[in-house]
Amino acid sequence: MSRRDRREQSPERDRIESEQDEPERESVAALKGILSRIAALLKPLGLTPNEAANLVQRMYGNVLEVDNRLVGESEEKRKQVLRSYIERAEIRREDDDLVVEYPVLTLPGPAPEAAAPSAN
Repeated sequence: MSRRDRREQSPERDRIESEQDEPERESVAALKGILSRIAALLKPLGLTPNEAANLVQRMYGNVLEVDNRLVGESEEKRKQVLRSYIERAEIRREDDDLVVEYPVLTLPGPAPEAAAPSAN
């Protein structure tokens, strides 16, 4: 393969690799949003490390379900919806349980099961 052929293939390969990283970047952005949100609730809710970790897992799973519903939307729209979804989720303690109430989405398709309150 000549040097010219390698140069011509490089932009195409870079574009393909970039497209493959898109879901990972969105996923990392969503996880950062969840971590920031939970960090702000550590003291107010008196979260233990185990409760905080479980809450991150629960919220991340739900956000991934929502992200799947956004397939076909622009990257910017997906980020905007996911950011708002995380920020608008109501997290509170009821007795000894952590309850997360997720905002209702008005997107086409079936509503995610986790849109209802969930207790730990």
